[in-house]
Amino acid sequence: MRTTGVLPLKAAAIFPLVAGLARALGAEPCNGHAELCGRAYSNVSYACTHNAYSYPPPSVLPVLNQERTIAEQLGDGVRALMLDVVRPGPDAGASGGGGGSIVDKVLSWFSAAPKSGDLLDAVHLCHQSCALIDKGRLSDALTAIREFLDANPREVVTIIFENVSGFSAQELRPSFEAAGADKYAFVPGFAPTDAHSGYPWPTLEQMIAQGQRLVVFIDENADPAQVPYILPEWEYVVETPYANIVPVAQFPCNQDRPRDGVSRDLVVMNHFAYNRATIGSENIDTPLTAAQAREHGYNSIDALTAHAETCAAVWGPHRIMNFITLDYYDIGDGAIFQLVDRINGISA
Repeated sequence: MRTTGVLPLKAAAIFPLVAGLARALGAEPCNGHAELCGRAYSNVSYACTHNAYSYPPPSVLPVLNQERTIAEQLGDGVRALMLDVVRPGPDAGASGGGGGSIVDKVLSWFSAAPKSGDLLDAVHLCHQSCALIDKGRLSDALTAIREFLDANPREVVTIIFENVSGFSAQELRPSFEAAGADKYAFVPGFAPTDAHSGYPWPTLEQMIAQGQRLVVFIDENADPAQVPYILPEWEYVVETPYANIVPVAQFPCNQDRPRDGVSRDLVVMNHFAYNRATIGSENIDTPLTAAQAREHGYNSIDALTAHAETCAAVWGPHRIMNFITLDYYDIGDGAIFQLVDRINGISA
């Protein structure tokens, strides 16, 4: 399959020269490669897992997105994690549970509410409803991430939160502090502007030197004045469409969120699909199973390359697809890492 256009043309000319120089100088690596150290955070591509917390057990419910734990994902080379934060109990759901589908409302009654007012117990990683899958406290996942950062001082990791229950930033802060993850959190040295882009992101080397190696975005209720390291996603990030229903002939790459037509510095390339069942007027979308992911071949290098080429055609050859986001990233013989290296100009 044709691969021109996957790597931005300017980068294609420059990155190999930088890579060769870095190797010749024996520089220490950043995110596994010395070639990445001098690049701005916004000019690097990262392997990202969709619903990173949604792995077995249980293994029988149609709500899984991954096969390996968060610690295993990081160990394999994943450097960005999508996490859903939900308040377990009858008040779970969007913005405290006032909305949501009928299915969500029914399922919420089967969830056990926290027994105390402890914010660590109130913030869980769940798939919309904690009745479907509850992977426990956010603080526990953050502990695993902090332990990885402790053991790997040259790595930069990103978290992208979906704030299902509409937590305030201050409600999330205790989870970071309990895990010790706040000590690594990135605090930007710039303020949001009306342009929503062109920010002076530090290089990976600068982030490592400053000890700020955990970048945190959230889609709702960021409050940088109170918690400066939980950043408003839509100020800095755009996403391609995520509601891709099987069979997918071609993954799209238009800007789906936010739908204001204004570009940002970072792009999420959503490369995963759903099954859809329609009951009455409601569509119920569930993730593919691992078997379906293998059957359809969406995680193959050919499918990922085709998607990246679509993105190059839509966004222009100069744009980096920053977060290559998959379900079952471990299916596909490492294709996600091959594509990330190709985008970053890393030779095998």
